[in-house]
Amino acid sequence: VRGAVALGMFAASAPMAHATPMAHSTHVTARGARATTHAVAGGARPRRIAPSRSSSSSSTARALRARETRPPSAMTVRGAVGAWRRPRATIAARGVRAARRGTVRRAEEDRLGRAIGWSFLKTHAKACAFVSGRESRRMREVSARASGGDASAAGTSRWSRVLQSLATTVDPTVAEALLDEELPPHEEIRRGTLENGLKYVILPNKVPEGRFEAHLEMHVGSVDERETEQGLAHLVEHVTFLGSRKRDQWLGSGTRGNAYTDFHHTVFHIHAPTTNKDGHYMPPNVLDILYDVAFNPALLDTRVAKEKKAVLAEAQMMNTIEYRVDCQLLEHLHWDNLLGTRFPIGKLDQVEAWPAQAVRDFHARWYFPANATLYVVGDFGADVDEVEKMIETSFENAAPAEGAEEAESPLSRHAVRPPVKHAYGSPAHEAGEIQRINDEAKAQGMDDPFMPFVAPEGKVSMFQHEHLSNASFNIFSKLPIKPLKRMGDLHRTVLQRIVLLVLQSRIQSRYTETNADYKRVELDHSDSAREGCCVSTVTVTCEPREWEFALQVAVEEARRLQEFGLTSSELDRFKAAMLRDSEQLAQQAGCVPSLENLDFVMEHDACGHTVMDQVAGHEALVRMSECITLDACNGACDELLGFIGEYGVSDDKRRETSGRTTAIVACVPATMPTVEGETVPFDITPARIEAVLAADYGEITPPEDIFVPEVLISDEDIVALVEETQPTFTEATMHEPTGVYQRTLSNGIRVNYKVLDAEPGSAFLRLVIPGGRSRESSEVGPGGIGAAAVGLRTIQEAGDVGEWSRKQVELLTMQHLLVYDVEPEVEYMFMDSAFATDGGLRTILEIIHLTLTKPNWDAQALERVKDIYRMFQINTKKNIELLTHDTVNSVIYQDRRMMDPNGEALSALTLEGVREVVEKQFATGALELNIVGDIIPEEVDDLILAFMGSIKMKVDPTVAASAVPLTLKEVPANDPVRKQRLWLKDSDERACAVAAGPGPSMWAKMPSLYSEIPSFVNQEAYTTAQIEAMRDPVNEVAQAKGNPFARQSVRRANPLATYCAGMMLAEVAGGRLFTTVRDALGLTYDCNFTMSFGLQNNDATTYRLLVTSTPEKIDDALNAGVRVLRGFKMQRVSQREVDRARLTLLSRHEMDLKTNQYWTDLMQCTGTPDLAPMKKIDCIAELPLMYEACTVEDLQEVYDQLGLGEGEMFTSVTIAGQTEPKQKLTESDVAKAAAAAAHLSAALGGLNIAEAIKNLQRKA
Repeated sequence: VRGAVALGMFAASAPMAHATPMAHSTHVTARGARATTHAVAGGARPRRIAPSRSSSSSSTARALRARETRPPSAMTVRGAVGAWRRPRATIAARGVRAARRGTVRRAEEDRLGRAIGWSFLKTHAKACAFVSGRESRRMREVSARASGGDASAAGTSRWSRVLQSLATTVDPTVAEALLDEELPPHEEIRRGTLENGLKYVILPNKVPEGRFEAHLEMHVGSVDERETEQGLAHLVEHVTFLGSRKRDQWLGSGTRGNAYTDFHHTVFHIHAPTTNKDGHYMPPNVLDILYDVAFNPALLDTRVAKEKKAVLAEAQMMNTIEYRVDCQLLEHLHWDNLLGTRFPIGKLDQVEAWPAQAVRDFHARWYFPANATLYVVGDFGADVDEVEKMIETSFENAAPAEGAEEAESPLSRHAVRPPVKHAYGSPAHEAGEIQRINDEAKAQGMDDPFMPFVAPEGKVSMFQHEHLSNASFNIFSKLPIKPLKRMGDLHRTVLQRIVLLVLQSRIQSRYTETNADYKRVELDHSDSAREGCCVSTVTVTCEPREWEFALQVAVEEARRLQEFGLTSSELDRFKAAMLRDSEQLAQQAGCVPSLENLDFVMEHDACGHTVMDQVAGHEALVRMSECITLDACNGACDELLGFIGEYGVSDDKRRETSGRTTAIVACVPATMPTVEGETVPFDITPARIEAVLAADYGEITPPEDIFVPEVLISDEDIVALVEETQPTFTEATMHEPTGVYQRTLSNGIRVNYKVLDAEPGSAFLRLVIPGGRSRESSEVGPGGIGAAAVGLRTIQEAGDVGEWSRKQVELLTMQHLLVYDVEPEVEYMFMDSAFATDGGLRTILEIIHLTLTKPNWDAQALERVKDIYRMFQINTKKNIELLTHDTVNSVIYQDRRMMDPNGEALSALTLEGVREVVEKQFATGALELNIVGDIIPEEVDDLILAFMGSIKMKVDPTVAASAVPLTLKEVPANDPVRKQRLWLKDSDERACAVAAGPGPSMWAKMPSLYSEIPSFVNQEAYTTAQIEAMRDPVNEVAQAKGNPFARQSVRRANPLATYCAGMMLAEVAGGRLFTTVRDALGLTYDCNFTMSFGLQNNDATTYRLLVTSTPEKIDDALNAGVRVLRGFKMQRVSQREVDRARLTLLSRHEMDLKTNQYWTDLMQCTGTPDLAPMKKIDCIAELPLMYEACTVEDLQEVYDQLGLGEGEMFTSVTIAGQTEPKQKLTESDVAKAAAAAAHLSAALGGLNIAEAIKNLQRKA
C-alpha cells in the first residue's frame, strides 16, 4: 500500500484497521479502466486527487483502509507479483460496489462541493463517446451509411443533424468546415514498426525527472483462450514475468515492475530511473528485461507449478462480493459474446489440471513480435532517435517461439481487438442500417464473426445475495463506436458530457431534497478498449426500501431533460466550467506523470482515437465553443437518454434518435431492515423493476432555474468583519530549506503555505482542527461515542453554507473546479479541498469561515449520516476482511473511539449533543490551515488575513482537559480473546487472517546502541577511536555524502528516528513475506505487513499482518507469516534489504514531492504544538536525510519493540463458506486434555492415555 510506506507520519490518522465509512480510494468499475482522457482536450490529466485521505494516508489505519476499499477491477487480474493494477479515474457508473455503496463517502460524493465539482472532473476526465477504431470494415460501413456518407470523408450529410441545430446561431459554411477539420495529433509521439512486426511508441516526458516507463503490451488476453484454456493467459503472464532470467538482475535498486492480464491484452510494465544508484544507464537494460520476459522466458515446470498455486490463491483473495457483482454486470452486459464469461482469472479446475506444456503452447501461439506493442514514455537521457536504436537493438532478434506452428499460432495480430461481436442498442436510423447489412451478408452466405447485430430491448437480470446491503440497478445501452478524429467528433463529446452532468445534478438534487434514506445516481457514457464498445449507463444505488422511488426519480428527470432540454443558465455554467477545466489542464501539460501519459496513449491507440496533447486539445475546445449551443445540447439528449427515458416504449412511438436498453442488472440484498429495525426478506422481482422503469408518471413540468452567487460573503460584509476584528499576523516567517511560509494570526490560527508549480492553476488545502474523536466521551450518550465523527459529517450532509442552499453552493464550487471533503480522525478533524487557484481559494475560505462561524445543523441530515453508519456496520459483518479486522479492533483497543460508532452509540446521539462536541472544537483557536499549489504569497496573505483572521474564537479551556487518553487494552497473555475464529456464511469459500500487536509510537525516542561498552567486550584489544566508534557508530556511506545524521547519537536523537526505521522495516518485512509465504510456500497470494504510524499524541500504535488464503491453508499461511516476522530475531535484517527499502522509500518520496497533496501531508501538524509537539517544520527537510542514514541496527531496534510474542499478539481467523467448519482444538485444549489424561493414566497404573491423545491429535 503506497500510503503505508510514504506518508504515515505526515498523513497521521487513527489506527483503525478497517475501512471507515468515509475512507475510499479511486473507484474502479466492473468494466474496468476505460479512456481516461480529457473529454474535450487532448492529453492525459495530471493526478487530481479528490480530497479523500484514503489515497494518501499511511498509518495502519490508512494502509489497511486503502487495502480493504481498493478491490481490483473485477476483470483485470492482479499482477504477477501481487500489486494492484493501477486504477484510473472514472465516474464508476457500471461498477456498483454494493458492499461499499452504503458508505458515507460515496453517499456524499455528489453533495456539498462534490455533486458537480468532483463529479464533473471525473466525468469530464474521460473521453465521452469515444468510439473505437477496433471496428471491422463492415462496422465502418454501418457508421458511414447511417450518417449518410463516407465515414472517413468530409460531407454535409455527416454533420447534418448538428448543422441543423446550429443553423440559427452559426454560419452553416463556417460550422461545416470547422466540424470536418481533423484533430491535431500529438507532435512529440514517435511511432514505428520493426521488421519483425513489433510496434513501438515513444514519448519524451520530464515528469518525474530522471525516470521513465516501459510497458510491453502483448495483444492476447482471456478472450483469446480456448474453451479448455480459461485462465491460461493469466497463468502465462505469471510464469513469463517471474521466469525471466534478467528480471531479478535489474529489478530493485529503484527499478520495479509487474504485469497484468485483461480481456484483450497482457501488459508487462517497468518503472525505472534513467540512471540507477550504481551509475548504470537503465533504458537498454529495461528493454532487455521486457524482451526476456516476453520472448525468452524460462518456462520451467517448477515455476509453472509454483505460479499455479499463486493463481489459485489469488482467485480466493479476489473473490469478494464486489468481484461477484462485477462478474454479474459483465455477464449480462455482454450476454452476446465471450466478454460475459471469459474472465481472466479463469476456471480453477482447469488451472489445477494444466501441465507445464499447456503454458508453453499458449506462449508459443500468442507471444510473437507482430503481436506486441512497446510503449516507452519518460525522461530517457537521450533523444528519440537514440531510443529508437535501443529498441531495435533489444528487440530486432525477437521471433516467434519454437513450436509456434505446432501451437497453431496465427503469426499476425487480430484485426479486431477484442475479437468479439456485439449486439447494439443503436437508435432506429443506425439500427436499420445494421440490420440491413446483416441481412445482405446472410443472403450472400457470408460469415463475419465480428459483424454486430441489433439487440432486443434488455430485460432485467437479478443477482440477489446475503452479503449485499444496498440495492443497485444498472441500466445499460451498448453502442457502436465512432472514431474521435475530427472536430465534429469532439463537438459530440462535449455535448454528451454536458448533458450527463446536468442530468446527474438534477437527479441527485431531488434525492437529497427528500427523506434521510441513502440514494445515489451515477451516469456514464464512454468507450472501452478492453471491451471494444461504447456503453451508456445509469446506475441507481439506494437502500432497499427506497428502490422504487429512486428509480422513478431517475426516469422522470431523464424524460424531463428529453422533453425540455437544458436551461440557458445550466449551459452557461457547465460550458464555462468545462472551458476552465480545459484551460487548467493545458497549463499542466508539462506536469503529467509519464505513467498517466502512457496509459492515455495506450488506451487511445487501442480505441483508434487521435491522441492530442493538452494544449492542442484546449485550443480545439476554445475554437469549438461557439458551436456549443443550447439547441445543440438539447439535440444530444434523445440520443444519450432515450434508453432510460423511453424504456418499454414501442418502436413506432420512440424518437428516431433514441437508443434502447440492451441490459439491466439488479444487484440486491436478500434481506432488508424495516423502519422498525426488523430484518425481513427483500421482496423484489424483475417484472416489478421493469414496471417501474416503464411506468407513466404523468405530466412532466419544465425545470426551475437556480440563482448562483458569485461569492458567499460579500465584499462589504468581509470588510466590516475585518474592521471589527482587526486581524493581524503575530508571526510571519519563511522556512528556507522547504520554502514553506508560516503565519500565526492574532486569533491563534496557524497557517502554512507553499508555492508549488508542479500542478499549474491548481492548489490543495487542508484545515486541521485538533481534537477529533479523542474529545468524545468514551461512553454512549447524546454527545458520546461517535459525536465528533457523526457531527462533522452532518454539517457536510446538510450542505447549506451561511444563507446559501446546497444546490447554490454546489454550482458555485463547480465554477471554480472546487471539491472538498471532511473527515474526523482520532486526534483531529480536517477538511480537504482541491481547487482552481483563480477564484477557488477565496471560495473555499468563505466556506470554511461560514462553516466555523455559522454551521448549519439539520436533523434530517443527522439521520442520514446515522443510517449510513448503520449500513456500514451491516457491511462490515458481511465483509470477510472488515469483519476480521473489526474483531481484532474490539479486543485490542480500549474503547470505540478508535472504531466506528455502533448501533447503540448512534441511536443515543442527538443533534444538540453532536453540535456541542463539534462546535467546541471549532472554537479552540488552535486550528491549522495548510495550502500548497500555484499560489501567490501576497494574495494568500490577504485572503487568510481577511477570511481566517476575522473568525472570532471563543476558547473553552475545558475542551483540551476533557480528552481521555487513547490506549491499547491490557489483556492477559493467556486470555482466549487473543486467538479468535469466526465463520461467515457465504456461497463461496474464502479465508482471511489478521495478526496484530503493540508497536512503538511514531515519535518514540530511539535509544543509543551502546551508552556503555558491554562487559563481554575486551576494551584493551581496541584503540580509543574504535572504542568510541562502538559507543557511537557512524554510517560511513551516509557520512561520505555529508549526511548530518550519519552518527548514531545524532540520528537517534532526531524525532523521526523510529518512524523512518519503522517504515523501512515494514518494506523489508513485506519482501520477506512475499518471498517465503507467497513464492516459496505457495500458501497465499496476499500477505501484507503494516505499521500504524499515525497517532501524534497517544500511545495506541499497532502493527498488522494480513493474510488471505483458502480455508484449508489459512492457518498454515498465518503461521508462516508469523514465523517470518519472528524470524528477524535470528535472521537479522541484511544491508541489502536496508538499501533496497531505502531506495524504494526515497524514490516514492521524490515522486510525491511533485504533488500538492503530498506537500500538504508533509506540512500538516507542524503548526499544532499541542497536538504534535515533536513534529516541526524541519522534519520535512530531514525526512530524506534520515532515510539515507538509517542502518541495520536502527531497523532491529524498532523490530525489538514489536509485540510478537505469544502473550502479546492477537490473531483472528475468519472462514467463509456455506457450512460452518468443525471447531479446531487449540494448543491449550490439547495441553489440558493431555494433562488430564496423564493424571488418569497414573491412576490406572501407567496406561499411556496422554501419549495416545497426542498421537491422535497429530494425525488429525
